[in-house]
Amino acid sequence: GRSMRTRMLILLCLLGWFTSWAEAPPWRLCTWNLHNFFDSVDDHYGDQVPKPEQVEKKLTDLSAALEKIGADVVAVQEVEKRALLERLAQRAGYRYAILVPGNDRVRGINVGLLSKKRVQGYASHRDDRLPYVEGAPLDSKFSRDCLEVHLRTPEPLIVLVNHFKSKVGKGKSFDSKRRAQAMRVCRLVSDLEVAYPGQGLAVLGDMNDSLESWPLQPLSHSGLYDPFVHLSPESRYTLKHRGQPVALDQILINRVLSRRWLRSSSQVGREKLFKRCSDHYPMWLDFQ
Repeated sequence: GRSMRTRMLILLCLLGWFTSWAEAPPWRLCTWNLHNFFDSVDDHYGDQVPKPEQVEKKLTDLSAALEKIGADVVAVQEVEKRALLERLAQRAGYRYAILVPGNDRVRGINVGLLSKKRVQGYASHRDDRLPYVEGAPLDSKFSRDCLEVHLRTPEPLIVLVNHFKSKVGKGKSFDSKRRAQAMRVCRLVSDLEVAYPGQGLAVLGDMNDSLESWPLQPLSHSGLYDPFVHLSPESRYTLKHRGQPVALDQILINRVLSRRWLRSSSQVGREKLFKRCSDHYPMWLDFQ
């Protein structure tokens, strides 16, 4: 009788565990370049200085857009300061706003992260030396930063938020610099997978190039998976560069995370509201 009762208890516990596991709601991961998200203070670098009411309008538009997207974790690019990101977080209902000032001394734009999920810790890679690529400066670093954030979603997750060298400057040196940045990110991915075996990992942000390009080749051959690969070019682009639609923003996931990806969830959002906020469109996907 007792062993039967024990077996029933174990079965009930397992059933309870399965249903609570199955009922855990999916969570959403997003990346978005917020396009010149500056405050109204004139700093010593070449930042744009919007009027306080323009900053206010941008905060209102962005928080409405973020509410519409409904992501739990949002990688952001082109944010001037942490205090500004904190204002957005407060308004849009995010518990964490992470931003470490990076290497962009010209425009003073940074990468950051908004999260409703618990942040365990984060690290900046702004001082990392990039591998040498012919045509790139010898002692080069990330253009802004590669921000490493460790989260609980509730499983442990690592995200690497990026904003690679822009396409605006023509010529080989810009391509070489992006390739060096991509190579460094790949190295970080392999180091992190050794240090944190079995953890989900995502590389995301504005890579300023398409995955098929020479600069991003290291990432496309890294073993990371592109969960947007099945979208048609019309659905996939995130920006119009000189009138041409291009997919400059990326979210790549490792094998562990790809097992939790909900396959039909990957999309690029193209609503008027998003267009009002930025020249880039946000992209997101869901995980179970």
